[in-house]
Amino acid sequence: MTESGPLPDAGMYRMFDGYLVTPDRAGPGSAFSRISFRLPQAGAVKSGTGGVDDVPAVRIAVADSIPFPSYGEVVASSVVDDARTGCQQVWFVRQAGGEVFLDRVTLGAAGALGRTTFPLGASWVRSIAGEAVLATKAQVVLVAGASDQGVVVGAFDTSSGKLTGTWTLPGSPQGPPAGSWIVVQDFTTWVFVTVRTAGALSTLAVPTAALRPGEPLPAAEVHHLPRVDLATGSGVDATLGRMLPGSAGSQLILAAAGPSGAPFVVMQGFDAGKPAQLAVAVIDTAFAKPRSGQYRVTCADLDNNGQEELVLAYPADYGGVAGAAAFVLLRFDAQRDRLEASSRYVAAGPGGAPLASLDLRLGSGVLGDAVTSGVFVLGAGGDLAHIMRGEAQVFAGIVPVDPVTLRFPPYAEAPAMLPAVTQVGVTGLKAPGILGSVVDLAGLSVMLGPPVLTQLSSRGQLLAILQVPPFDRENVSMAPSLIFSESDNRVKGLSVTSSKDWVMSDDAGLSLGVSSSALSFHLGKTYGHGFSHTEDSSTSVGVAISRTPTQLDRLVTMSVDYSVWRYPIVRRSRGSEPGGTLMVIFPGSSIPVQGTPIAYDRQFGYRTAYEPGVLLSYLNVELDGWDETKQGELLLFTPLVSLEVTNDQPDTNTYDRSDANQDTIGKHYFVASSASSSANLLANTNLFSYLPVSFGFNLGSSETFSESEMEMTSLSRTESLSISVSGGTVPDASFRFTVTPYIYQHAGLGALVVAFKVGNLGPGWRSRYANPYPMLMLPFRHQSQDPLEKIFSRSIGFEKQPDGTVHIVVEVFNHGFTDAELVTVRAHVGQPRFEGGRPVIPSDTPIGEVQGRVVALGRQRLRVKWAPPAGSVFVTAVVWGGPRTIEFAEIAWNVYPESAFEGLDLPGIRDA
Repeated sequence: MTESGPLPDAGMYRMFDGYLVTPDRAGPGSAFSRISFRLPQAGAVKSGTGGVDDVPAVRIAVADSIPFPSYGEVVASSVVDDARTGCQQVWFVRQAGGEVFLDRVTLGAAGALGRTTFPLGASWVRSIAGEAVLATKAQVVLVAGASDQGVVVGAFDTSSGKLTGTWTLPGSPQGPPAGSWIVVQDFTTWVFVTVRTAGALSTLAVPTAALRPGEPLPAAEVHHLPRVDLATGSGVDATLGRMLPGSAGSQLILAAAGPSGAPFVVMQGFDAGKPAQLAVAVIDTAFAKPRSGQYRVTCADLDNNGQEELVLAYPADYGGVAGAAAFVLLRFDAQRDRLEASSRYVAAGPGGAPLASLDLRLGSGVLGDAVTSGVFVLGAGGDLAHIMRGEAQVFAGIVPVDPVTLRFPPYAEAPAMLPAVTQVGVTGLKAPGILGSVVDLAGLSVMLGPPVLTQLSSRGQLLAILQVPPFDRENVSMAPSLIFSESDNRVKGLSVTSSKDWVMSDDAGLSLGVSSSALSFHLGKTYGHGFSHTEDSSTSVGVAISRTPTQLDRLVTMSVDYSVWRYPIVRRSRGSEPGGTLMVIFPGSSIPVQGTPIAYDRQFGYRTAYEPGVLLSYLNVELDGWDETKQGELLLFTPLVSLEVTNDQPDTNTYDRSDANQDTIGKHYFVASSASSSANLLANTNLFSYLPVSFGFNLGSSETFSESEMEMTSLSRTESLSISVSGGTVPDASFRFTVTPYIYQHAGLGALVVAFKVGNLGPGWRSRYANPYPMLMLPFRHQSQDPLEKIFSRSIGFEKQPDGTVHIVVEVFNHGFTDAELVTVRAHVGQPRFEGGRPVIPSDTPIGEVQGRVVALGRQRLRVKWAPPAGSVFVTAVVWGGPRTIEFAEIAWNVYPESAFEGLDLPGIRDA
């Protein structure tokens, strides 16, 4: 189903044009203009003095204009996202003749500007916060104002053109609103309203999810931020930004003049999940004297590192220019919790003409279709010739910022000419000002469309693979053991964290003119910061192991519920078809369900090259998911220490903090997940021929996702993790051997693995097992009482061929110290038959027969070609050779396809 998703901001990669509202030179009206940015024409010169710090020319032009009502009627303006179209709109609150109107300016499908006017019938409305989702899941535009009861917030429905709900904020101060904004706290949205009271600014914050039409707003939902003193008559400007590193949330930045007349900025956002004032900074303006108490602010990521910077600008007197524009660049230092200025700049119009003697407006970001980036400046001033005619020129330009040094271009004792400065309009000398900033009317930005929600229950993940310590059933006095130190059935020092995650489809951006790597980078620096796997977890619990393996390998699994939203990635300017998918994954609120099933349980296609209880079968077996070149990274305990297994007291190794690999303490290893079927996980391991269907998300979409990028679940350990391994004993010292435990993180699956290598065999093994003896691995040989289950073997496998046939692959192990020169494998269709509880060789015509040589203690795969019928089919293999004659042949079976084993009616296996 389609519904609002968890991402409150739909922008992935923002790109902007500009907009400008200019009062008519003569007459009461004004004009709304869209400003475009284009690449320079061939041979265009750079702006500046010809030095190395000059910036490339950018073509700035008025792309379109429409008539607009009187500038003096405008009470407030705001840029609002339109999730439906993937574009932005410019909204205005306008008061005329005692009535209040909302005006919306959009760019139509034909590329023409259009204005829609909504009479409100609510005289209290004074600002537009932006688009938000209410508790009822309704998507509305929130507006704010004041009444004699205090601050009022309203919900405006764009389809009906009506206010559908209003809420008075309990305990709010009296005073006119300075503005309202939608502020994001990672995955929730809030409406902030700043009120101007006597000599101060007061900000109130309310979560939008608390707004329910027809119901009063509880006082507990209204959060009051600290008052900020300001000078009488000071103007107030504001912007939203992502000023904090490692966060997807936004902050509100207010700028005004303090009681002393000095300008300040205050940053408001969230601390420990609650609205809070984060920083206040007084701006040093000694380098350029302010002309008035009006200061403008804008935020953008000017060095492309995911943390936005703040630019404050104001009209100034500098270098003989009355009405230059002065700029200060600030960044938030999270370690010191303060805003710090890093660069300053002063600019004027062409020929040193005043750039901002009448007004100054700002925007910032990536401009045009990735044409350039920087601070977009709109200034109203002019040269003497225009002043003599009673006119003020309106200029547009771009101040660049060096992304490496995070500094403006240099300037001298006279203001620099505004880079790329272009006259974009003319107004009257006594005009009240101009309006303008950046906006994406045309859909240049890469946005997220409405998501489709899928609820997934009990998605399985593999946390650990616990191998039984090697032993030989015919040569054992005391069985070995593997023990985790536990407290209340929870392993100390081993925890699992289930977190939020996002992953983009492999084709993301290809048809949109933006590379997937660029999208991934921008996403990781913005949304991605809200998906902290180790700090923003939904669930973090200890791994419970209720028992340890004794004679059969065990798994540790976890089942988690997930909500998955699939957002289409769109770019309106490149058409209506999506260019890929963003998948956002949240774990459910229920506690994950853990299990410790026997690895050979029918739901898992667990296939090992050894047989529990047959010591020699552990020789020459490669450890699954082990990379010798990454020993220091994967091993949880070092160094590797072998156990001596003799007829003496059992040798025991205890792995704890004394031999912990310090590089792995606190490190999070991500458990492999699959966006599609569980079969995709099998590429990371040779231990399984299949996994449960629930181990994949099985979303059934047409997109493909890079499985390695899905990181919802992680394992971590601390110094308190302790594991004890006892090697057991043998009855005769000549059957001694060594066991080397490997406790490591699986390189492909991310799961914890406890595995073993066997070596240093005593002479008794060679004498007892001198002769060749071909056999298959039968994990239930001594564990099941059911005759059929006892001889089940995954040493029989299947390989599909391009021509539609299948190779029956039988891996034969030679349980002897002499080569088996001639081993025969015969394959039959059907279940084995039994006489007296023992399997007998099938009498029907075999599928085929193949022979081969198997070296001492080695393995050899022998293949029989087969054209299988439809459906599931039993395949029985008969193996003999050397002293093991056909009368005593190994008879075993498997089912094709192997996953059909899960549905067979066989008794459950219990560990001995």
